[in-house]
Formats: sequence, C-alpha cells, structure tokens
Amino acid sequence: MLRLFFFLIFILQRIFAQPDSLIKYFSTNIMRTNVLKGKPEKSVDKKEAHFKAVYYPSGELKTIEYLPANWDKSKKNKLRSPGRVKLYYLKWNPKTQELLEGLTRREARAWPHYRATVDENGLVQEVDYISRSGKLQWTFIMKWDDYGKSKEYDIEFHLKKDLSRLNKELFAPDMSMVRPGWICRYKIEENGTPRNVKIMDKLENLYYFYEFEYRKKVLKSKYFSSDSTLIGSHTVKFNAKSQPLRISYFNKNGVMKNAVEYEYPKDAKIIISQLNANNKVVQRTLIPKKDN
Repeated sequence: MLRLFFFLIFILQRIFAQPDSLIKYFSTNIMRTNVLKGKPEKSVDKKEAHFKAVYYPSGELKTIEYLPANWDKSKKNKLRSPGRVKLYYLKWNPKTQELLEGLTRREARAWPHYRATVDENGLVQEVDYISRSGKLQWTFIMKWDDYGKSKEYDIEFHLKKDLSRLNKELFAPDMSMVRPGWICRYKIEENGTPRNVKIMDKLENLYYFYEFEYRKKVLKSKYFSSDSTLIGSHTVKFNAKSQPLRISYFNKNGVMKNAVEYEYPKDAKIIISQLNANNKVVQRTLIPKKDN
C-alpha cells in the first residue's frame, strides 16, 4: 500500500512539473512591435545574428543572450542581462524603425555604423550614428506607448549639421542648420512618414519647424520661424522607385526661387541639374557610379 502511495506521488509530480526555463529565439530585425514579448520566429538561422531569450515559467524575462552573426565560439562574449543591450548595425531605417545588417562590436570599428540600445522588452530606446573615426554624430531617441508603437522620436545632434544635406527631400538649405545639443522632434504618421519636425535646443526653446503634406508621388514641405511665420516651401516629385525627380523651392509668397532636377541614366549614378527662377538650367553635374 505504501509503495502504491509513493508511486502515485511520483506520477503526479511528472504530470504537473514545469520546466525551470522557457527558451525562445528572435531575429535581430527590431520592429516597432515588442519583439521579446511577441511571437517568436518560426525558424531562425543560427548563422545569422539573433536573440536567445530565456523566461521563467511565469513568463517573466530571465535573461537575454545576443548571438552575433558568424562569430568565433572560442571568443564569444554573452550579454546576459534583464536590462539593456547594445547592438551594432550597418543600416537604420527610422521610418520603418528597423535595424539591418548586424555587426559584431569589433566589425563595427571599421565602418560608419549604428549602435542601438535595446531594453528588456526588445524595444529600441536609442540609436547612435558613429562615424568611421569613432566620433558620435547624432542620436535617435525613441518614444513608445504602452502598445509598443511609436508616434514620435527625437534626434539629438552632437555636431553642427545641415539638415538638408542629411535629407534633401524634407529640409531646405535656407533653413536647416542645427548646432551641437539641438534636437529635431519628429511627429510621425502610422506608416512612419513625418508629419512635422520641430527644431529646438535641450531646454525646448523652439527655433523653427517644418510641416509636411503628402500626395501621390509628391511631397510638399513648408517651414516656419518660431513665431509661426511662413518662411518658404518646396515640393518634391518622385518617380516610381521613390527617387526624387525635381525639387522646386518657393518663397513665402509662392514664387519659385530655384529648382533641382535629378536624372538616373544607366551609365551614371545620377545627373543633377540646377535651375534658376526662370526655370533655365544653369548647371549640370554628372556623378559616375565609381564616385558614389
């Protein structure tokens, strides 16, 4: 009888016992959604960079292990922490909020790259852009709601920059200078396209701002001083590949000041034509593929 009792206890323990840990794998294509609380990948190529997340039976996160692509197992350095993890990438798309082409820390030293800070929920908190010389250029600071979605983000600049050189489609050369410590605050639509951008300092003193309107293959950008006075505007026309074909600049009265046209022939990277207020070409520049 006693044997039967212990046998039943043994069977019940086997039936109701739970594993100490649950292991899930996730790719490193960090999306807007909460990766580590979401559905794991059906399959992950272990040769590519990926996350290994370990949970307690209750579902609470226990550890995160980042496994870089093509790493040397004899030199691997596991990042085990329920806190933040720093990851390295060649590409960052703020519109889709995706990090692409993962690097090891050592590989990143040889390239201009993005350094992402990821929290315990798999959400990107900050993305630093670092030059090949190792100098910090600017930092994306993400803002998330309770559902893992982002409706705005900041870019803090660490050097003096011209926004129109970083994004000629959104910003105009006449009003695009930022100083070290200044912030660009982006309000974005659900599809990731910017609705407006405010340029301010760390104390949130506003200097100027942009507003954007979108139509099929056309973007209209208007820019204002801090007191909401219209300074000017420009329109951008795109081709089927979303490449700019023409950018036309206007003063506050809607009179065209100048324009830039872009051509994409097969034998060259791009042909850029500068046009004056009379819509006459005053300069053409050919940029060969080898100089890209």
